[in-house]
Amino acid sequence: MEPSLFKPSSHTVLTRGLNAMTRACEAQETLIDVIKAELAQSKLRCDELVARGAKLEERHIINQN
Repeated sequence: MEPSLFKPSSHTVLTRGLNAMTRACEAQETLIDVIKAELAQSKLRCDELVARGAKLEERHIINQN
């Protein structure tokens, strides 16, 4: 059985693997940035809801008197 003419060298295989891992890491970094932005939006919304709840509680106490 003869070796394949198109068999990549070990350097080529390692370079392709390194490039693939680099792209995967970049994709993970992008995903982390997106998740951080979503978390910031969620925290802002949560803070707004807490403030609204506090106002409603104040109003309820005032209305009871």
